[in-house]
Amino acid sequence: MLKRKIYLSSIPNPKNMRSITINDKIQIIEGDDQIYRYIAINNCTLDMETLEKMTEVGDNWCQERLCANLVDVRNMLFVDSKTRAYAAAQYRPHVAGQALVIDSKISSYFANIFLKFSQPKVPTKLFTNEADALAWLGEQIEKRRKAQAAK
Repeated sequence: MLKRKIYLSSIPNPKNMRSITINDKIQIIEGDDQIYRYIAINNCTLDMETLEKMTEVGDNWCQERLCANLVDVRNMLFVDSKTRAYAAAQYRPHVAGQALVIDSKISSYFANIFLKFSQPKVPTKLFTNEADALAWLGEQIEKRRKAQAAK
């Protein structure tokens, strides 16, 4: 079984973070850059119970502070339609955007179908490069911060 390494170098200060693993399927890491990382592990299948726990942890950790989500699905094998619909319906006004990190054209095909039919409620974009995803999320946070300051 292939396990993806989690590189702490992409987290600004890995010593100032929280981390939890949910159902041996998803690792959630809170960095001090306001980006929450949801990382699929163990070639998992995402189920509703795991997704609900992910949502609960994110809400408890973030409260209502401005943030963004990086969702790394490179080690995820499957998500059923009910779970995808639940994920797309989630809306938190304080979430500036979410980036889905994928690793192949096949996963890109399915992720694009998800984006087209599920229509996530926050800006969502696909990436094959984590650094590009993090840069885009930083831009989304900054755009939201400026929009809030202009009100």
